[in-house]
Amino acid sequence: MEIDNLFLFCIMFMGGIVIASFFNLWFLPFLFLIFGLSLIGVWFKKALTLGFCFIVLGLSFLYFNFYYSNTKANNFVFDKDISFSGIICKEPQLDYDKQKIVVCVDNSKISISANVFPEYDYGDKIQIKGKIKKPGMIEDFDYEGYLLKDGITAYMSYPQIKVIDKDQGNFFMNSILLFKKRMSQEIQKQLTLDKEAILEATILGNTIKMSDSLKQKLSLSGLSHAIAISGAHIVLFAGIIMEVLFLLGLWKREVLIFSIFFILFYVIFVGAPASALRSGFMIGLIYFAQIFERNTSNLRILFLAGLIILLINPLLLRYDLGFQLSFLATLGIIVLGSVFNYWLRGINIKWLREVLAMTISAQIFVLPILVINFGYFSLISLVSNILVFAVLPVIMILGILFPLLGLVSSFLSWIGAMVLSIFLSYLIIVIDCSAMFPLAKLEIPILLFFILYIPIILFALFQKRKKELEIFI
Repeated sequence: MEIDNLFLFCIMFMGGIVIASFFNLWFLPFLFLIFGLSLIGVWFKKALTLGFCFIVLGLSFLYFNFYYSNTKANNFVFDKDISFSGIICKEPQLDYDKQKIVVCVDNSKISISANVFPEYDYGDKIQIKGKIKKPGMIEDFDYEGYLLKDGITAYMSYPQIKVIDKDQGNFFMNSILLFKKRMSQEIQKQLTLDKEAILEATILGNTIKMSDSLKQKLSLSGLSHAIAISGAHIVLFAGIIMEVLFLLGLWKREVLIFSIFFILFYVIFVGAPASALRSGFMIGLIYFAQIFERNTSNLRILFLAGLIILLINPLLLRYDLGFQLSFLATLGIIVLGSVFNYWLRGINIKWLREVLAMTISAQIFVLPILVINFGYFSLISLVSNILVFAVLPVIMILGILFPLLGLVSSFLSWIGAMVLSIFLSYLIIVIDCSAMFPLAKLEIPILLFFILYIPIILFALFQKRKKELEIFI
């Protein structure tokens, strides 16, 4: 099969997931399959490819519905006091007023809100007594779908809990989470609350410690993606690892192989959010291609990574905002990055020109998602992203380094934390100032937004096509 056909089939697979996510029409996949088989029967080359495309579209539609129904199925008795046992199968999330734990019971998962104390650990086997609730709609928010994307089909609020056994989880995962907990404790010892919350979100994927006011400021300043684990963090981590391995004297192929394992470890370490998975798969595929000296196309690799992730969990496309934003931001950079880089060629500072081009390209593609979900977008995000671009790699390197030093020497850890604290203070100042900017939040009706947006995106795509034709000629 040609790579062009593979790319086309990836698009059709994702298209089928999109249609199935929003249109519950049982007859559609069968129409796709019948039409596809009819085209294959014609046996012309173009008709053959198109026929297989419609078959992939129909099969992906059926796959989404099968996965959704299979994940949703459970044997719980709702709204009655019951007692049962289960194992904590995900890292507990500790907040200032509660902790959230996910408990596996047979083949199903329950989300439980519990008191802050006593603290529970991954792998604890617990006895639970209380009422199991069925998630539904909360105003316009599909809480059931939000939980279902993580395989969670029910929830409980402050039941009676008793630990009956320890260390019942996966040994590898338990070791990773224990290491992560040690790093979190070291960060907590050395930094103030706001800085601790920002750093843990940036390098450990723990966003639960961030206050609501900080989250609001990050949203207004357009810097939420710079703090929470995203594809950009995985790319940055991969770059840091490669530089370190090259400094250690390894050959390129060895560096690529070890980098893939380190990226895999880090994605699991931060909780494997969809945005990190997408980026991890992309980088892994690019590195594999380089190991075997194959040419790669970033656009094809993006869609292939998307296909792999949606094969694992098709619910992410509709119910995981992080996946949507990460995928579209990367798509924007790939599609329009070169266009804006060309338009901004008057800027002689290369890194500034590239940051501007990437930021504008990404923002253009994620704007529809932001407006649909929140009803507004940040006008100051371009400036704020430029202001923090240079310090993010430093924050990430020192943020990983100083907790590790704390395992060896408290003094070295303290020095690293003091240096890091300067950069974190600068980051907080940028967040605060950007959020206070008068036009940081621009509210716009969805219909008016698309009336303005569609001509802009069409013009940008036309300019890209024009530029490609000029190069070709």
